[in-house]
Amino acid sequence: MDKQKRKRRKGRRYTSGKRTMAGLVLLLVCAVCVIAAVQFFLHRTIDQYDKNIMIQGISVGITDVSGMTKEEAKAAVLADTESIGQEKMTLVLENGDQAETTLTELGLTVKSLDNVLKQAADYGKVGNAVNCYKILRNAEKGKVKKNFPVQYKVTEKTAAPVLEECLAPLLNLPVNAYVTQDESGVVIVEEQPGEILDIKKTVKNIEQFLGKKWNRKGGEVQAEVSHIEPEMTKEDLSEITDLLGSFTTYYGNDGSGRALNVESGADHLNGTLLKPEEEISVNGVMEPYTEENGYYPAASYEGDRVVESMGGGICQVSTTLYNAVLRAELEVTERHPHSMLVSYVEPSMDAAIAEDILDLKFKNSYKTPVYIEAYYADGALTFHIYGKETRAENRTVEYVSETLETEEAEGKYFVATEDPIGYIATQSEAHTGKTAQLWKIVYVDGQEVSKEIINYSQYLPSQETVGVGTASDNAEYTAKISAAVESQDEAKIQKAIQEITGGSS
Repeated sequence: MDKQKRKRRKGRRYTSGKRTMAGLVLLLVCAVCVIAAVQFFLHRTIDQYDKNIMIQGISVGITDVSGMTKEEAKAAVLADTESIGQEKMTLVLENGDQAETTLTELGLTVKSLDNVLKQAADYGKVGNAVNCYKILRNAEKGKVKKNFPVQYKVTEKTAAPVLEECLAPLLNLPVNAYVTQDESGVVIVEEQPGEILDIKKTVKNIEQFLGKKWNRKGGEVQAEVSHIEPEMTKEDLSEITDLLGSFTTYYGNDGSGRALNVESGADHLNGTLLKPEEEISVNGVMEPYTEENGYYPAASYEGDRVVESMGGGICQVSTTLYNAVLRAELEVTERHPHSMLVSYVEPSMDAAIAEDILDLKFKNSYKTPVYIEAYYADGALTFHIYGKETRAENRTVEYVSETLETEEAEGKYFVATEDPIGYIATQSEAHTGKTAQLWKIVYVDGQEVSKEIINYSQYLPSQETVGVGTASDNAEYTAKISAAVESQDEAKIQKAIQEITGGSS
C-alpha cells in the first residue's frame, strides 16, 4: 500500500513538472513574440524617417542643420565656415614684421565634413532601436539638442600662395656674391644670407590656432622662416680679378614690349658663373618666353617677314653677349645669324636665338671661372665678362665685318590689317640682303700678327611691308579690299580704296 501511494505521488509530481515546463515555454514564446512585436514596431517607426534628412535639434559645428538633407547641410556648414573665415589673421615674423590676411583667403575648410554629416544624419536612426525611438520622439517634442563638433583646417596647397604673397615682400632674401667694377677696378661684393618662408611650419601653426580652443575670432599666428645661405659666395669668385671682354648695344628704353624683353633677358643672364670647360646655352638660360617669365609680345623675324612673337627682341641680348664673348676669347660652340640684317650691329656680328631651333652656346676655355655681368641703363645694354687674365698685355684683338655681296629688295609686300578701310601705312622697312663674314685680327705691340675668318653669314632681302586696312561694316567692301590686298597689286589696292571710300564705309 505504501508503495502504491509513493507511485501516485511521483506521478503527480511528474505531471506537475510537465505543466510547469509547458508554462515556462509558453511564457518564453509570449515574451519573444512581445519583444519581436516591439522591435517590429520600433524599426517600422524608425524606418519612416528619411536617413538622408537630419532630425530636429541637430547642429554641426555652429550650424543648425535641423530638417536638412546632407547636401543642404554641407552647403550651410561651408557657408558658415566662409563667414567666420572673414576674421582677420595676423601673420607675425620673428623680426616683428606683420602681414594681414583672412582665414577664407588661406582656404579655411572643415576636416572630414562628409563623415561628420553622416554621423549627424544617422543620429536617431542607426543603433539601438529603443534608444533611437526615444531620440526620435524627443526630437518631435523639440527636446533634442545634439551637436556634432567639427575641426577646421587649412592646407599647404591653399595657404602657400597667400602666405607667399603676404610675407615674401617682408623677407630678406639671400643675395649672391657678385662681380662689378668701379674706379679702382674689378670688385667682388660679398654675399648676404637671407631667409625663406617655411610654409609647412607656418601652416602647422595655423592648424594649432584652429584647434578645439579656437573661439572663431581672428588672431595672431607666428610665421616661420628658414635661414639660408646664398648659392654663390665670395670664395666662389676669389679667382676673378680682371675684365676679359665687354660690349654694348642700344635698344631704347621706351617701355615697349621689345625693350622689356631685352631687359628681362639680361636679368636672366646676369650673375652667371662658368667653371672651366663648362658650356652655357644662352637660350636655355633665358627661356621659357612666357609672360610669367618676364616676356611680352614684340616684333621678331620669321624668314623674310617681321612678325610678332613672345620675347621678340631677345636676340639683341644674345648678340650683345656674343660680342663680349668674342672679346673675352671664349670658345663659341654654336652661333647663327638672323634671317635678315639687324640695326644694332654690323653684318656677321649678330647671334640669333629661336626657341628649340637656334641657340648661342659657348664654353669657358680658361682654367679659372668666368663671370657674366649684364646691366642696362638709358637704353644701353652692356655685358661684361670677368675672369683671370692670362693674355699678354701687349696683345689686342679686333673684329671686322666684311660685306661680300649685296642684294636690294624690290617692290612692296601688302598685308591686311584690322584697321578701317582707307588706312595704309608702312609696317616694316625694306631689308637689304647681304652676304658677310667676320674677321678676327690679332695685334701684338700694335702690329697685326694673325687674321682669320670667325663666321660666314647670309641675310635675306625683304620687301617693305605695308599694312592695308580692311575693316568695314559692309561685308562686300571688306571682301573687295581683301581681294585687292591678296593680288599684291598696289594699283588695284589704291583703286579699291578710292571706290569704297567714295561711298559709305
